[in-house]
Amino acid sequence: MTRITRRGFLELGAAASFAAASGCTGTGVKLVRAPRFCKPGDKLNMAFIGVGGRGGANFSEFFNELDENPVAICDIDTRPLEHTANHIKAKRGARPRTYHDYRELLANEKDLDAVVISTPDHMHAPCAFAAMQQGCHVYVEKPLVRTVWECRRFAEVAKACGVITQMGNNGNGTDQQRRNIEVLKSRVLGDVTEIHVTTDRPIWPQGLNRPEGSDPIPEQVKWDLFIGTAPMRPFKNGVYHTFKWRGWFDFGTGAMGDIACHSMSFFFRGLELREVLSVETVKTTEKFNETYPAATTVKVVAVSALQKKPITIYWYDGKTTPEAGVLPAKITKSFGQSVGGVIIIGDEGMYVNGAISMKNEERFRGIAQHAATKDLPVTLPRVKSHHWEFTEAIRGGGRPFSDYDHSVPLTELVLLGCISQRISGELKWDAQKGIFTNSDAANALLKPFIRDGWTI
Repeated sequence: MTRITRRGFLELGAAASFAAASGCTGTGVKLVRAPRFCKPGDKLNMAFIGVGGRGGANFSEFFNELDENPVAICDIDTRPLEHTANHIKAKRGARPRTYHDYRELLANEKDLDAVVISTPDHMHAPCAFAAMQQGCHVYVEKPLVRTVWECRRFAEVAKACGVITQMGNNGNGTDQQRRNIEVLKSRVLGDVTEIHVTTDRPIWPQGLNRPEGSDPIPEQVKWDLFIGTAPMRPFKNGVYHTFKWRGWFDFGTGAMGDIACHSMSFFFRGLELREVLSVETVKTTEKFNETYPAATTVKVVAVSALQKKPITIYWYDGKTTPEAGVLPAKITKSFGQSVGGVIIIGDEGMYVNGAISMKNEERFRGIAQHAATKDLPVTLPRVKSHHWEFTEAIRGGGRPFSDYDHSVPLTELVLLGCISQRISGELKWDAQKGIFTNSDAANALLKPFIRDGWTI
């Protein structure tokens, strides 16, 4: 089996060298190379695309906490747009420029340093690609994009434009997450055989059919802009907007897309996971034509650069947990079958939510107290926060922890799992070719639908 390095993975099928040399993409779009960094102490001129929900939280981090300069904000809903604009005016004395359409924002705003994108999943790539091609650094909520094709294209565009990127899986900025990574990299657990990840998501409606009919579009909602690149559908009150879009195939990536970029990030890096070999949804509730199931168990087999044998990852959503007898007895004895955590089983030890137990031990202890881990060296930098790390990188402080070299392959693994939730059976993945070798139906889901009048 051919081993693919992370750098090699990102360059598979890429036209980045051409783009960097010619100053344009394969589609003829001119690129603007981002400046290497801004002067230390200067406030960053930032635009925010999406300021409700996670967008509001990201805005608060960059504006209220880090005191950067929000020159323009955009949202398809007038309510969060006006709320945010008024907040900025109250604090700074002047309103930012406001937009409903991100394309108008980018066409008019030519002095931006960075753009923060917190839209529904299907609009991450269109907004991010346009911003990067304009020379803007980008902070993009998780999952980075909605499809595998967009994932690989993201790496190409980011590299060609020389931009700093950061995916919004915030745990990467915490000391605890970085310590977990150091512990896994130390190989103290030996060869890892299985990982089990559970979540309480979805916490939105999912596992349902599209309702019939339509409702009047509220005046404050720009419905055509919400739909964006997706196929047009009628507005239905309380069905898609606000924050009920995540379970719909056209707009979101379900529970796995929402949470796995958080919960899988530390072991993806700590175990140096590489290409996926196969994905399969081994258990599921009823399937629907347009939404993810209410609960699934997904099996992912992936290569690790740290060991010869691949690692099997089990993902459980819909408040489900491993079936009785799957986990070693000392795990269930110590922790029961709790929802919302990560269990890593190695041949020398086990990890459960920040605690470890070595072989022949019955007791779990926190990694800060356990004799096998407490004295392991600190090898990773500690930062003030995930958002701070992004701004400091723009100012010349190195590359952030969830830049595209990490966020792209991690997101690809997650999105392959999402595809398996829609297509039955074991799906064999050829990472080098970027295709499933045994399913045309799964391959049809690798690229996004692009509605007439929109581009990526």
